Amino acid sequence: MPNSLTSTGLTIATQSELQESAQTAFKTIYGPNINIGPETPDGQIINIPIQAALDLEELLMTTYNTFDPDNAIGTILDQRVALNGIQRQAGTFTVTNITLVLSQSVNLYGLDQTTQSVFTVADNAGNQYQLQTTQLGVGPGTVVYAFQAAIPGAITPVPNSITVPVTIVLGVTSINNPTTYTTLGVNEESDAALKIRRQISVSLPSQGYFQGLEAALENINGVTYAYVEENNTGTTNGDGVPGHSIWVIVAGSGAASSIAQAIYTKRNAGCGMYAPSGASSYTITQVDGSLFTVYWSDVTTQNLFIRFEVTSLNQTSAPNISAILNSTTGLPGIFTPGPAAEVNINQLSTLVQSIDPNTLVTNSGFSTTVGGSYTATLTPSQKNYQFIVSAADIIITPMYISSINTVLAISGSTITATLAIAASGTQQFASNGGYGTMTWSFDSHGSSGSTINSSTGAYVAGSAGTDVVRVTDSDPSGPNYATITITVT
Repeated sequence: MPNSLTSTGLTIATQSELQESAQTAFKTIYGPNINIGPETPDGQIINIPIQAALDLEELLMTTYNTFDPDNAIGTILDQRVALNGIQRQAGTFTVTNITLVLSQSVNLYGLDQTTQSVFTVADNAGNQYQLQTTQLGVGPGTVVYAFQAAIPGAITPVPNSITVPVTIVLGVTSINNPTTYTTLGVNEESDAALKIRRQISVSLPSQGYFQGLEAALENINGVTYAYVEENNTGTTNGDGVPGHSIWVIVAGSGAASSIAQAIYTKRNAGCGMYAPSGASSYTITQVDGSLFTVYWSDVTTQNLFIRFEVTSLNQTSAPNISAILNSTTGLPGIFTPGPAAEVNINQLSTLVQSIDPNTLVTNSGFSTTVGGSYTATLTPSQKNYQFIVSAADIIITPMYISSINTVLAISGSTITATLAIAASGTQQFASNGGYGTMTWSFDSHGSSGSTINSSTGAYVAGSAGTDVVRVTDSDPSGPNYATITITVT
């Protein structure tokens, strides 16, 4: 079948059709008895241009298919959805406050200028953060400034992790982020999400129709999520929405004026707007000069507490708790439920396995408070809430203690640790798992003169003997603890 583009679509020749045509032509030229099997030189000569033709046909078919936005990807998809009057939502930047200790007056240049290098710092995972606003002649002393992540996306900095100077400035003696972020960035809209939003966008021309309102809201630059709940009854529903009213919920950084205009344009005449505590509002001036106030709810975050036990599958190496808690590649970075989205233990187990294939999750659950009741599934307490996962709110048991040269013995879900150390030697212990503030102490004290720092876990050995060091967390449902046996020689 020849290549053709007709009203029924694009048709291309198959490999067998191309081979049959080429073989017929060769036999016409060289005679019917010519050997053109695939193992012969003539057969190879025939198949080389056929493969080139197949490659071109595949490229042609791919290009043709991308005229359907549902089959397009990347920049081609951006071009196709533009025909529907929408564009891909760009990612936004995480912003966090960083404390600097200055020993002298310094000039720190920010993103608000282009002539000097922007003052940049980094966390221990390699994520860089840049000063937003230039600060000239500041110091000496301690200052706190807003820094923006160098790349867009949902980058979650762990408190006390941004300590690395990237731009070296004489006089900056200390860098730290004692608190969590002030604004969490969002990732650039994926191809899949953009395709779904394009499909919804066909509702944009409608008037007074809540699907049209959702489409109009999602088409606003910076809006990453929009939900409209319509109560067409005469009584207040279970979510608190009055009769004959709508509740509009929006996430992202869309302009308030654009959100209000979309609601004002698309809502039915006489339709009320639910305005719960903390609702956003914007006043529109109507054609006759009168004022009309529009109400909606922004998505707000709700802490999600996660509790689970871990077991080592190979019974040799301990579960990699530090990897599971990593702010970028661990649960805080990849477990990102959407607004009003339910979480369940199957999601949790799958994600933990993807982070550390040696870890089996058991006895898991979710709660909105650290000391609350943990359940297998959980939904945010309001539809305009979105769960946020942070390392500080993940409680993993059993706990174990590690250090350089620690020997871990594993039996089922029980992990025991031992260490041999010379008299007067020092060791910095680290706790794995548990929750909150850790307290270090001695379970038994057989090495005369040995000490343990109750806050940091820094151990100094005394004379020969055996010590058992304990670390205890501050879990209100526990506490949880772990021990390590130290033989001092």
